Amino acid sequence: MRSYQIALTSLMLVAFVFFIGSSDSYGRTRHHAGGGTHLYVLLGLGNNSPGLSEFGMRMQQRGIPTTVANHGEMPALAQDAIEQYKSGRLRSIEIVGHSLGGDAAVAMAAELGNAGVPVQLVVTLDPTGSSAVSPNVRRSVNFVPRAGEDHSTMIVAREGDIARYVLGGR
Repeated sequence: MRSYQIALTSLMLVAFVFFIGSSDSYGRTRHHAGGGTHLYVLLGLGNNSPGLSEFGMRMQQRGIPTTVANHGEMPALAQDAIEQYKSGRLRSIEIVGHSLGGDAAVAMAAELGNAGVPVQLVVTLDPTGSSAVSPNVRRSVNFVPRAGEDHSTMIVAREGDIARYVLGGR
């Protein structure tokens, strides 16, 4: 009976995260005060990117304005980033994406490049397509599962590496 309750609770938690995540992204920051850096974290299909939302929250706690969103929100996020950059409220953009979010990270960087906006960093985690980035990207890193990791567990296993790239010289 106890394992049934745990399974049911887990299923309810996953459903809650899916429905909450699809209606509005937590961590959304529309105003970029002081012209600093903004980190965009793009989640995979159904927001099933274990540990990546929490990673975004930790980066926010470290003082980096962070938006965590579903990969499908990329077009609106790109337009917002372009507007913020061109207005001077944003000077540095970093993008991290997992699976379909990795594909969206590459596409977002390209869209920003088409608008003349540079991107400091793109990190992809096992994207479903190509991890090749546009020329406006200063640095890119692609992580794929290592031995003992799978498509999902690699996020938590590589969090320290991802954080080092995002935090850079901070």
